[in-house]
Amino acid sequence: MNQQQNQQRIKSIYRMLLEIANGNLTYRIVVERDDPQFEELAKLLNQVAEKLQLFEYSSPYKNSKFDIVASNDTAVLIVQKVIDYIQNHLEEPLPSSRMLSKMFGTNEFTLKDNFRKLVKTSIYQFYNEERLKKSHVLIEKTTIPLKEIALLSGFTNYTNFYKAFKKKFNYPPSELNRKNADL
Repeated sequence: MNQQQNQQRIKSIYRMLLEIANGNLTYRIVVERDDPQFEELAKLLNQVAEKLQLFEYSSPYKNSKFDIVASNDTAVLIVQKVIDYIQNHLEEPLPSSRMLSKMFGTNEFTLKDNFRKLVKTSIYQFYNEERLKKSHVLIEKTTIPLKEIALLSGFTNYTNFYKAFKKKFNYPPSELNRKNADL
C-alpha cells in the first residue's frame, strides 16, 4: 500500500467521523477488500452510523453555527485542525489569523474564508464562543472562584469576562446555579 492510499483512507475515516458528529448518518465509507484492517474499521464505523440512525440520534450541532459540509477535504481537514487547536488552547490568547495560517500550512485569506464557509462564523467569534461555553461549564460543575474561571477560560480580566458572559447568556456569571457549590 502506498502513502497516498494510506492518506486517502485516513481522510475517509476522518470524514466519516465528522459526518457522524454533524448528524449525517447516511454517509458510509466504501469498504475496500485489499486491506483487512481498514475494511474492519470501515465496517465498524458504518455500523455505528447505522445504530445511531436506528436510535434517531440528533447531532447537538445540527441547525447551529457549527455545521460542517465537506466541500473540499483539504479545507475541511485544515479547518478541523484549527478548531481542535482552538479548543485545546482556550486559556491562551488566540494567535492572529496570519499566525494560524502559517501553523496549519495555508494562506490567511483561504483559512478565514474556509472557516467562515464551513463553521458559519469567524475564527475569533468561534474562539470567543468556545471560551464562554467552557466558562459556563466550569461555573456549573465546579467551585472554582469566578475570577479564576475567567483566567482559565482565556480572559485577561474579570471585567471583560463578565461583559462577554452577560452578553452571551443574558445573565451575569454570578447568577448561574452552581450545582457543586455545597461540596
